[in-house]
Amino acid sequence: MDESLLQNAAPAILEASSEAILTIDAKGTIKGCNKQFLLLAGFESEDTISCTIQDLFPEFDFVSPRHDNDIATFSPTKFTKPDGTSSLVLIKVIPIGKAGDSFKTILIQDPEIIRRIIDHLDYIDCYDVASGLLNRHKGTLEFGQLQTRAMKGGAFFVKAQIPSTVDTDDREYGEVLKRVSNHLKPSAQQAIICRYSISELLVICVSEVPCNIDILRDAIDKIKSDPHLDDAISIWLAYQEWNGADDDLNSIVHNLRHHLVEMYTPNVLEKIKEQSSPSLRNIFLQNLNEALDSNQLQFYIQPQVSSESNHVIGGELLIRWVQPNGQIIPPSQFVDFLEYGDFGRTFLHWSMERSAELLAQIKKECGRWIPLSLNVASNYFSKEVLVDPLVQCMDKYDIPYENLEIEITERVLAENPKDVMHTLQMLHHKGFKAAIDDFGTGYSSLSYLRKFSLDRLKIDRVFVTNLAENEEDRLIAVAIASLAHVLGLEIVAEGVEENAQAAFLNSIGCEYFQGFLTGKPMPADQFISFCIENEKNVGPVKWSNNQIEDLKLSHRPRKVNWKKSFSTDIVSVDNEHRDLIDLLNKATETYLNDPLSLDLEDTFDLIGAETLKHFDHEENVMRNMAYPRYETHRDKHKWLIADLSKRKAEILSDPEGTNFDEVLRYLKYWLLRHLISEDTHLLRYLNKANTP
Repeated sequence: MDESLLQNAAPAILEASSEAILTIDAKGTIKGCNKQFLLLAGFESEDTISCTIQDLFPEFDFVSPRHDNDIATFSPTKFTKPDGTSSLVLIKVIPIGKAGDSFKTILIQDPEIIRRIIDHLDYIDCYDVASGLLNRHKGTLEFGQLQTRAMKGGAFFVKAQIPSTVDTDDREYGEVLKRVSNHLKPSAQQAIICRYSISELLVICVSEVPCNIDILRDAIDKIKSDPHLDDAISIWLAYQEWNGADDDLNSIVHNLRHHLVEMYTPNVLEKIKEQSSPSLRNIFLQNLNEALDSNQLQFYIQPQVSSESNHVIGGELLIRWVQPNGQIIPPSQFVDFLEYGDFGRTFLHWSMERSAELLAQIKKECGRWIPLSLNVASNYFSKEVLVDPLVQCMDKYDIPYENLEIEITERVLAENPKDVMHTLQMLHHKGFKAAIDDFGTGYSSLSYLRKFSLDRLKIDRVFVTNLAENEEDRLIAVAIASLAHVLGLEIVAEGVEENAQAAFLNSIGCEYFQGFLTGKPMPADQFISFCIENEKNVGPVKWSNNQIEDLKLSHRPRKVNWKKSFSTDIVSVDNEHRDLIDLLNKATETYLNDPLSLDLEDTFDLIGAETLKHFDHEENVMRNMAYPRYETHRDKHKWLIADLSKRKAEILSDPEGTNFDEVLRYLKYWLLRHLISEDTHLLRYLNKANTP
C-alpha cells in the first residue's frame, strides 16, 4: 500500500476507533491522541496535556521490553486521571519500529465501557430494540422451556398493517405492537410476549384452562379504544390453545397465520374462537384416522426411469387422500398432520407395512423387484421407531432390504443431524438405500453430506422447471451433478416435464428422471401395468432433437450475470452480492486469459474474506428488521463458510490434480445457491410484510 495514502487515512482511523489511543516517545512524552482518550482522561484538548505517560499509568512498566505474546493482549493496570481519581483499564503497548527507544502506540480500553457494550449486546440478543419486547429468538427459547415442563395454555398472534400513506418503519411498527401487547397480556397468567417479525406479535400464555371469552373480548375492546393506535392501522388477530407435550412453536405460528381475523370483522370473537378451537384439530386428526382405517389414504407411485433407456428402475411413494366419491384431497391440506403426535406414529407404521406389501405385490405381478422410495420425517429417526419396525416389515414379506429407499430432505438433515446420521448408518449397514430429496433448496453443504450414508441425490424441481430459459438454473444443475458424482451419489432429477429438459439433464450425467414426462403419480395397480408395458419398450432413447443450447456450460467456465431475480430490494445487500459476483467473474476472466496466472489459494482466500464481511453485514440487516428466518440464515452462513473451507483444503491437498474449471464451477454454484435459494426470501418477506 502507498505510505502516503496510509498517512492521509490515519487521522480518520484514529477518530473512528472505539478505543482510546495515544502515542508516546522514548521519554514517555505524549505526542498525540484521539478524542476517545481526551474523553477518558478528562482533557479538553491535546494542548492541555502536561503530564507524562508514567503520571497516568504509575504502575505500568513502559521501559522494559515486552514479549511478542504480550503485544497481542491487553493487560490490566491502574489509570490515574489528572483530577486524582483512579480506575482500572486495559492497556496494550505497540512499539513503532525495531529500536528499543522508538515511539510507542498505546491502546486503552475502559472496562466499564466494555461492560456496557456487552450488556447492550446481551440486551439486543434477547430483546427487540424498537419495541422493548422479547425478540423471536428469545421467545422461541422461552417457549422451549415451557415445552420441557409439558405446560399448556393459549397463544395470541397479532399482525399489524400500517397504510402506505403513513411513514412506516421498524420503530413505528414496534410501538404499535408494544401497545397491543399491553392489552393482550393476561394480568393473572404467566406469559411470553415476543415480537415475531417486523409486523407480528406473539403472546404465549400459560394456563391450565382455555382462555375465557370475556378476557378476549376485553382485550379487543381495549385495543379498539386505545387513543395511541390510529384508526387507519389494521390489526389482525388469531388465538389457539397449545400443549407443550405435542405442539412446537413453528406449527403453532403456521396455524395462527392461516387463521388471522381482522379486528373489525363482524362477530370477530366468534370467528376467532371457532377457528382456534383445538377440537377442530382433533376432529381433523380423527378424520385422518378414519380415512386410514377405511383405506382412503393410499400410496400413489410415481415412476423413476433410466435417462439412457427409459426403463422403470423404481418409484416414489406419494400419499393421497381419496374420498369415497373419488375426490382427491390435495396433500398440502393434510400432510403436516401426518407427523403429528400419536397419529404420526400410527401413520409411520402403516407406511412401512404398506411399502412392504406393495414391494411384494409388484414383485409377484412384474416378475422382478422394483425398488420404492419412502419419505420419513426427522422425528422418527431412531432404532426403536424406524429401524427395528422397518426390518420386521421387510422380513415379514421376505423382501431384500435394498429394495426400499428412505428419502429425507435437507431440512431433516439440518433439524436432527446426529440422530439422522446414526440412524442412516444403521440402515446402510442393514442394506437399505437412502436418498436426499429436494436437493438445492436447503443448505446442506457437500462436505456435510459426506458424513451421511447416502446413495442418491434428487435435484429439486425448482432447478428443472426453467432449464430452457434460466442460465443460472442450468449452471446449478451442472454443478450439482458434477459434485454429486464426486461424492459417489447417483442423481434423480425431479419435475422433468419436457424432452428438452431430459436431453440437457442426460447430457450432464443425470442417471434417472422423475416427472410427468416419464409418468405421473398413479395408483399401485396402474403402476404395475405401467411397468409391465414399459418392459416392452426398453432401449436407447433420444429425448429431443431440440436440445437446450449452450451445453458448453459443462465444459467451459462462464461469467455470472446479475439477474433481477437476485434482488432482495435491500440496496446495501444487493451491492455486496454484485461485488461478490464481480469478484468471481474477474477470476473467471483471468483464468480464460492466462490459466497459469491464477493462484488457487489466493482466489479462495479473497472470496472467503469478502464473503465473511458480507455475511456479517447481511446478518446485522436481518436482525434489525426482525427477519423471521434470521437464525436459520445465520446457521446456513456458517455451513457455507465451512463448505468453502473444506473445499479449499481438498483442492490444495492435490493442486496438480485439480481442474480449475471444476473449481470455478463449484464457486459459482456455491455463490448462486446463496443468492437464489435463500437471499431472495428477503424480498418475499418484505413484500409479505406489507400484506395482511
